[in-house]
This record gives sequence, C-alpha cells and structure tokens, in this order.
Amino acid sequence: MSRHIPGVRFCVLKQIYGDKGVLMTKSEDDDGFRISDKRHFTPKGEVRKETADEAVKEPVTPGADTGVPPKEEGSAAIEERIDFPSYVLTYYTQGLVLLGEVPNPYTNKKEENLEAARHTIDILTLLQEKTRGNLDREEEQLLDSVLYELRMKFMAKTDLIKL
Repeated sequence: MSRHIPGVRFCVLKQIYGDKGVLMTKSEDDDGFRISDKRHFTPKGEVRKETADEAVKEPVTPGADTGVPPKEEGSAAIEERIDFPSYVLTYYTQGLVLLGEVPNPYTNKKEENLEAARHTIDILTLLQEKTRGNLDREEEQLLDSVLYELRMKFMAKTDLIKL
C-alpha cells in the first residue's frame, strides 16, 4: 500500500530502510522517496489483504530472515524457564557487581557504582513489599537473606558500619 505525500515523487526505487514497518526507498537518479506501509494491520485493526495473501504464499521457516538459527530436534525440551529464585538471584548478582564485590563479567574488573547498587537494592525491596504474603517459605527466606547481605555490604561501602 502506497500513500501519496505532497512534494514526494514516486518512481522505481532502491530500498534504503527495512522490510518491516514503513519502507522508505530512494531512486538512484533522483532524490524522490516512496513510503510504503508494510504493517500487517489497518488503522482499524483489520488484517491487510496483501499481508494475509503473503502469509498464505510464504510460510515462515525458523531462522530464514531473522538471523536466529533454527532449533535442533533435541533442544526443544531444554528451554530456559525463569522462576522467582532465579529472578531474585539475577538482581543479587547485579548488586554484588555494582558494589565491587565480584568482577564485572564484561570487563573482568571490580567496579563500584554505589548509586546503581542502591537502586538495585530498592528494586529488591519493592519486590519484597509487593510479593509479601504471596511467596512460599523458601522464596521469602531467599529474598530476605539477599536483601540483608546487599544492605550490609552497601552500608560497609558507604562507611555507615564496619564489617
């Protein structure tokens, strides 16, 4: 679907940007642009006829245009599943890195960012407040101990206490 835009000349064009969303192309011999709406739905939320026809003609194969390799037969059963303890431990690890307790995995150097560490502790505190009464005993103990340890290390780094 092409739309007329005043002041823009339409011609046979060379692609400049993307194949999804709005497609802007430019001719090699002219500065005119063509803008094509490649979205799958109309402004009213209905499926575009052109898109529905393309979906029927060209079934998507895994990894074809996305650059993502297709999954192997046996790898379907090995999907990572996020659960509450791994979510909390992600923030805990991030807090330890920001406090300079463990090396940054990207630079392999210990770096301190106390403001970001405080923010991470605040996120875990908010999580604790919002999940109060909805966690099982092990999850609650994990969150309590993670917060206690991060808070103590933060206070030691800011010279509020001596460990």
